[in-house]
Amino acid sequence: MVHRMVITLNDAEYAALSKEAAKRGKAIDYYLHEVLTQHIEPSDSASHSLTSREIQEYLYREGITEHLPTDEPDTPEVESEREYLAHLFGQGKPISEMVIEDRGPR
Repeated sequence: MVHRMVITLNDAEYAALSKEAAKRGKAIDYYLHEVLTQHIEPSDSASHSLTSREIQEYLYREGITEHLPTDEPDTPEVESEREYLAHLFGQGKPISEMVIEDRGPR
């Protein structure tokens, strides 16, 4: 749905808006729309795209993940544990080969 509005500006406000729009090479109405949309949040949650951080926080709150990433490097202990688990569970045939074999002849 689209809505139309009429706004009232005094001469000084119109001149300032016109000057900014010209500086950016845009028509006044397009520039005003751009400025307004940058400063308001839509109330319709369907139009709001979740950020990566919001998704991570949701997954943590719901108990799907155990921790929130901090983007800090792993400690030597964590890295050692990860290598151990990779070696432990990485033995045998890779799953990609199993899938290819299960497909059978073409």
